[in-house]
Amino acid sequence: MITPPYLKKGDKVGIVAPARFIPQDRYPQILQFIESQDLVPVRGKTTYLESGIFAGNDTERTQDMQQMLDSEELKALFCLRGGYGTMRILGDLDFGTLPQHPKWLIGFSDITVLHAAVAFFGVESIHGQMPINFQNNNEALYNLFSTLKGKNLNYLVEQHSFNRTGKVTASIIGGNVALICTLLGTPYEFKTKGKILFIEDVGEHLYRFDRMMQQLKLAGMLKNLAGLVVGALTDMQDQTPSFGQTAEEIVRQAVANYSYPVCFGFPAGHIANNQPLIFGRHAELNVTEGSVFITFQ
Repeated sequence: MITPPYLKKGDKVGIVAPARFIPQDRYPQILQFIESQDLVPVRGKTTYLESGIFAGNDTERTQDMQQMLDSEELKALFCLRGGYGTMRILGDLDFGTLPQHPKWLIGFSDITVLHAAVAFFGVESIHGQMPINFQNNNEALYNLFSTLKGKNLNYLVEQHSFNRTGKVTASIIGGNVALICTLLGTPYEFKTKGKILFIEDVGEHLYRFDRMMQQLKLAGMLKNLAGLVVGALTDMQDQTPSFGQTAEEIVRQAVANYSYPVCFGFPAGHIANNQPLIFGRHAELNVTEGSVFITFQ
């Protein structure tokens, strides 16, 4: 995998909106924060647009994203926010110039589909906080920008009763479960064999989440993993009568027949302190009886 150049003082970084918009009064704080990191923010055209729930129509979002992907002066692309919309433009984007002029792509949730496309072209990317959340000045945001500037990324995670012990080294891929399922059967579907798969989700009804996990299992996406890292499963919705399992129990059951190490409770996803992960990079996942160590190489 190609590692994009790490950011240095004065580098230009793009803010692009491939999905939903945010109100214009949110931008001054976003720009100020990026500037505080000694970087120069460049707003894409879509950050000024609204079309229904989207930051401009599909054509406008495609053109803006393409221009920023092709730019030789931008060293990173911060996806403004998730929500929905990126899948609508994915098929019209050309990532062919990215290996020649690699840049960091940062985002999560709906941006999972862009991580998949970037990985398809052999470039690392970062699952991490987006500008909509830059007001949350926390450890995860510090880790994100430190990683972008070249600092090694390592984690010590608390023990979880559902963990399965083991030690492996492999590249990490993944993202939002709903989007991983959405990509099945497309050119950008994740190739999970021999990989450490990271998953997270938010706001799903438990029966729908179970259906997605069963779909991944039937598709063979869970069988030959090197390991599994389960992030935040936030605001998952039960019903009456109750589904009878928590989201974590659904995952545990879906991978019960496999023997690779599993880490539950990794602090990434739809939570305030959303820690970054470098997708496409090899990491050592070491799940012990007392704790979990994730060390990026």
